[in-house]
Parts: sequence; C-alpha cells; structure tokens
Amino acid sequence: MPVSRRGFLTAASVGVGAAVTSTIRGPIAGANPFDTGSLGGVAQDMMQSISTGSGMIQPNGPLGYVGVTFPSPEDIAGRIRFAFPDGSVGDWQPLELMDSAPDSGSVPASELVAAPDGAVSYEVDAPKGAEATVFDDGRGGNRNYNLGSVGTLGLPIIPRAAWGADDVAGNWWGTPQFHAAQGITIHHTASVPGGNRSAAVKAIYNYHAKTLGWGDVGYHLLIDPEGRIYQGRGGTPLGTPVFQAPPVLGVAPPIVTGGHVGGYNNGNIGISLLGNFTNHPPTPAAVGATIDAVRALCNATGINPRGGINYRNPQGGATRPMPAVSGHLDWGGTACPGGAFYPQMQFIRDHAANGWTPRAVSSGTFGS
Repeated sequence: MPVSRRGFLTAASVGVGAAVTSTIRGPIAGANPFDTGSLGGVAQDMMQSISTGSGMIQPNGPLGYVGVTFPSPEDIAGRIRFAFPDGSVGDWQPLELMDSAPDSGSVPASELVAAPDGAVSYEVDAPKGAEATVFDDGRGGNRNYNLGSVGTLGLPIIPRAAWGADDVAGNWWGTPQFHAAQGITIHHTASVPGGNRSAAVKAIYNYHAKTLGWGDVGYHLLIDPEGRIYQGRGGTPLGTPVFQAPPVLGVAPPIVTGGHVGGYNNGNIGISLLGNFTNHPPTPAAVGATIDAVRALCNATGINPRGGINYRNPQGGATRPMPAVSGHLDWGGTACPGGAFYPQMQFIRDHAANGWTPRAVSSGTFGS
C-alpha cells in the first residue's frame, strides 16, 4: 500500500488576515509524492509548531483562502481539499500556478484557493519545501470597513484605506517606478471571492505583498461581482489610483508599475476581476464596471480601446505588438482571464470606445 507523508508547520504571525507558513517533510522513498501527504497552516494567534496528525488543519479563525509557495519552478505541483463540521471531506482539487508576476523578485506560487462555504479545515499535498499561508475571509468581523469611494477618472473607486491596506513604510521593494501608459491588461483572480469582498481584496494584497514578497498588490484596479472598483496598487505620492498624480485634460501623468504581466509591467495597467471565469463568465455588473474603467483610462491616456500598440518595455527594451486592451492570455503562458470571459474582450473594447474621445494626450512628469 502507498506510504503517506505527514507535514509539520511552524507558526509565525504575519499580520491581520494572514496566518502562517507551514513546511512539509519530504516524501519517503518509493512513495507517491501526492498520495496522502499534507501541509497545513494555523491562524493568527498561534505561535507554535503543530504536528498535522491526520493532515487536516483547522485554523483558529475563519478559513477563507489558502495560497501555496513552492521551493523551485521545477516543483510546482500539488492539490488541496477541505473538510466540514460534519466530518465530510471534499474532493482533491489541483493547485493552479500563479501567472501574474512582477518583472522580478517573486517566488513560484499557486493562485489563492477559496475555501468552500462552511469549510473548517484544509489539507495540502505538495512537494518537499512547499509552504501554505491561510487568509481569513472577514467572517470574524475584522473586515467591516467603510467602503466609501473617491472620484477618480470620473469613477467611484474604493480607496486602499477602505479595504484595509496597511500602508507601512518598507512594504515596497525598492522605489516605486513610473512610466507612460501604453496599454491595459484584463485579468481574473482565479479565486471565487467570499461574501466580504473587501476581505478578498485584502487577502490578495497580503498574498502578493507579503507572502510572495512583491511589496504590494500586483493589480492597479480590482472589480468585484457587484461592479465595485477597488484601488489596488499604491506607491503614488498623492495616493492617486494608477497615476503618479491626478490626470488632467490633455496630460496623463505616468502610471505606477504594477506586477501582473511578468516582463511587461512598465506602462501596463492591470485590471483584475474577482472570480474564476474558467467555466462561468463574470456578472454583467462586473463587465459593465470593466468597460467604464477601460473607457476612463483610455480617455485619460489617449489609448485607443480598439487599437493596437507596439509595446516597448522602457527597462530592457523588450517589444511586442499587442492589442491596446488585452486579456492576459494575449501575452502568452496563461489562460487568464478564463475561457468563459476572454471571448468578451472585443465586446469590452467596442463598448469602451462608445464615449471615448480620440485626442492627443501627453505623458506629463509629476514633480520634475
């Protein structure tokens, strides 16, 4: 019979909403490396090593999302399952590779996995050296932020403070970079958000900024199923979403560099919809908000939503022809934003063009 592996974990608090990493022991020689081995995580207030025993770990707090990092690009594989209060255990599901990335400075990782409603514990099966991090989904009541909005680009955008970004000095790696806007890329988060949408945004932020070491969330804007738009990437001197300073008619300040299309982030605005659209499309409200955001960004930057660009990375000089408004998969190496959403890209371009005003826009430099 196959030999099972047992994981162990070491807890260390990494802030509100995030739990700890946990490391799995290596497989026994001859064992199926994905048989019944496990890896787990614990909640915020536990500071001790715990044997997984059966493999299922129950966090001391709401179980919302789980992310897994891998020891090397050659060891990206694994699966996860969840258990419920009645003792039932769900099916194994594969871990999907994280395909958003900064241009450098990341580690191989899975996309965040949302725990099913009612799940109280989880188990991860992955290669030696893999680590899991647990994030809550706001059910504990610590995410009831006032989701007010600020008018930017004519859009009601929920600011970072409203969804709980803890903008602490040192979060960023290096100094934020700013470059002229060249195009817009649409993503999905590949994880179904829980009912507390701000907690979903905060979990993505914690995962990108802290677990993966990106310093901040990779996307400039995020959109939830109700069509609300959230400010993602920070680092702008005035706190302005996307831009180094508020755009004015005819002048678009440079955009802050995000981390969503590895190797092609400078000048590339990333919009991500909360959800997994592999098999089901986003809600009409989310699509409508995407159109509004694309139209507003194109009006501010002079980008033609129906046009093409010859993208050039100002750092390194990598070039490639692209649609001005693209899906992530247009850049290659991914199925993002999902097979049920990508066919709507032309619909988004066409409707964003309704109300778009063609005009010359210069890229101003703020504070120079």
